[in-house]
Amino acid sequence: MIYENYMCRASRTLLIGAGPSSAQLIRETSAYCDAIVAADGGFEAAKQAGVQVALVVGDMDSQQALPAGQAVAHITDQETTDFQKCLAVCDADVFLGVGFLGGRLDHQLAGFSALLNEPRPVVLIDEAQLVFVVPQKFSVDLEAETPVGFYPMTSVEASLRGVRWPLSNAAMSPMGQIATSNAALGGALDITVDGPGLLAILPRCHLETVLEALDRGFGKTHHQ
Repeated sequence: MIYENYMCRASRTLLIGAGPSSAQLIRETSAYCDAIVAADGGFEAAKQAGVQVALVVGDMDSQQALPAGQAVAHITDQETTDFQKCLAVCDADVFLGVGFLGGRLDHQLAGFSALLNEPRPVVLIDEAQLVFVVPQKFSVDLEAETPVGFYPMTSVEASLRGVRWPLSNAAMSPMGQIATSNAALGGALDITVDGPGLLAILPRCHLETVLEALDRGFGKTHHQ
């Protein structure tokens, strides 16, 4: 699903889903963003948090009524999720997503699939952690003993340095080598991977550091 004309453009966009979240989490995350887009039922969570929504996107099966004048992208396509619809009609250097982790497992897995098919960086966030697809080269400074995890959603070759259990040009796959329950040694954590498919899982408190690292890893190719 590709749209020639994006309905929302921003450097950083917060996407709000209808899954588990809190008003505090939404407000704290929105401080890093220039625009807020709600995925259908996520509008109610945004309203409870008191944040301004630039656009509501989805098939509207979870909406009863929206405020007059609210911008809406009503997309009836049933082959894509509301999360995917948001990504299709919005352009940003980086997307942050709240309300897409936890709750129904099938919804969360669908969200991970969307990450793998999205060339732009997307960070999914809940109360405790953040998840994103690692770019081909990624480096971030972390304190010693910071818990980190890496899970291959598809077959990739990756190297991990600066962690308790490093890997060097390892063939990783869901049915083979994974790297969950790892920990940073302190200082630079360096990752190289041969293509998209490796999920990184870090504590939410490192969001700002991760966003800076993603800017470097993806080269901020948008909105230059």
